[in-house]
Amino acid sequence: MIKNIVFDIGKVLVRFDWEDYLASFQFPEEETKAIAKAMFLNPNWNLVDEGRLSYQEIEQIFMDSCPQYAKDIHLVFAHFGDCITRFPYTRHWLSSLKQQGYQLYYLSNYGSFTCEYTRNDLDFRDLMDGGIMSYEVKCLKPDPVIYQSLFKKYSLIPEECVFIDDNAANIEAAKKLGMYTILFKEYFEAQKELKVLCDK
Repeated sequence: MIKNIVFDIGKVLVRFDWEDYLASFQFPEEETKAIAKAMFLNPNWNLVDEGRLSYQEIEQIFMDSCPQYAKDIHLVFAHFGDCITRFPYTRHWLSSLKQQGYQLYYLSNYGSFTCEYTRNDLDFRDLMDGGIMSYEVKCLKPDPVIYQSLFKKYSLIPEECVFIDDNAANIEAAKKLGMYTILFKEYFEAQKELKVLCDK
């Protein structure tokens, strides 16, 4: 019996539209591509969410990877929270599930300063029963440790949980731990899949 619904945040409950955000600076095309590669497409972007380094340390890593545009990288990184906005459906979806009696949690790769910058767009958390962001446990999905941290903190039984995430690797990790899963593609489809699972 499903009692708990666990949500990823980015690209599920909030939009993460870094492409439009970066385009809004109207840098020359060559510079835009270079900054994207140095920041958002850089494997080191995970450091933002992991929570082991300071804002200044991560910024320096990005600037060092593309020193010719260091000044503009500083500018882009200073306001990157602007690329995150809550989806229009988010509060309605969570409110509806809460009214049906489900316990709601979040499990997200999310950095501490990202959380601070986007506090207003994370206001849906007042509808939830709790959750874990990666920076709090210094661990990223799909590492099993972050899922187990959620189970332990809230005394959750994996087989009573549905996990909704847009990343296939994160979904696979949740399955291996015994959770029901939904690979998120878009809201209406996920809503239907969730109803099917919960009606079983």
